[in-house]
Amino acid sequence: MSNAVKVFFSYSHKDEVLRDELATHLSMMKRQGVIEAWHDREISAGSEWANAIDDNLNSTFELKACT
Repeated sequence: MSNAVKVFFSYSHKDEVLRDELATHLSMMKRQGVIEAWHDREISAGSEWANAIDDNLNSTFELKACT
């Protein structure tokens, strides 16, 4: 089991560019295994999106980026 903190990106799709910038800033921690990041764009086509979001939200630390 990983000791990485699970980070769930909660954002408005109109702020996707900002979410991408934040992911870039956190990428070193992700590579080092400090965090695991997840956002709704990782849901594959045909998946139950609501279940995927609930499953990931329930098992993560939520990072909110407000603009």
